[in-house]
Amino acid sequence: ARTLSVKVKEGQTAQELVVENNRLKAIRTKEGHTFTCDHAVIAAGVHSPYLLPELQKIIRSTGHPIFWLKPDNPDFFSTPNLTVFTADIANTGWFGFPYHAGVVKVANHSAGQILHPEKDKRIVSEIDIKKMRTFLETSFPSLANAPLVYTRICLYTDTLDGNFWIDHHPEIEGLSVSTGGSGHAMKMAPILGNITADMVERKSNVWGVRFKWRTFNSETQQLEEARNL
Repeated sequence: ARTLSVKVKEGQTAQELVVENNRLKAIRTKEGHTFTCDHAVIAAGVHSPYLLPELQKIIRSTGHPIFWLKPDNPDFFSTPNLTVFTADIANTGWFGFPYHAGVVKVANHSAGQILHPEKDKRIVSEIDIKKMRTFLETSFPSLANAPLVYTRICLYTDTLDGNFWIDHHPEIEGLSVSTGGSGHAMKMAPILGNITADMVERKSNVWGVRFKWRTFNSETQQLEEARNL
């Protein structure tokens, strides 16, 4: 971005949108700065619904456990013996990655638990660990009792239907949103920039209709077949 003469303001945390007569005028940060703008794109992941409270009914932050284990026999879990894997993921949520840098990574892609991105602690519970070991006992027995090196909670920005949310705000001129990764934003990163840029410039995009600002009802469900919900 800098090579294209984009000014990058690091260490600034967006906190408040300044809107006058239904038009975005500026963004204020926790650090006390105000940035005026003609147009802004909110791409703040799990923080998006807190910058735009109207999104809280349709986007929520969920936490999902990740585990790193140290196997006794790395060869069993190294490529080509093991590749990136899913284990009946639609019904179990379990997936993982082969041995790398001393560990095997195992994670769960399911409904998760609702977490506030700042107020709630991100802790992998003993119940989470027990479920993980139970899964390993049937799928990778020799890894079931391996030392647990590290755990963390991965946050998803879940939309109610599981699709991205990339569109102009319907009521605030000069404001757009690009969020709602639902656990997939990093994998889709190479194309999300182009989709977002086309949206901002009001150019047609094959995915535009799917990710537009939309309404849900009580029957709305996530569309992803590969996620244990």
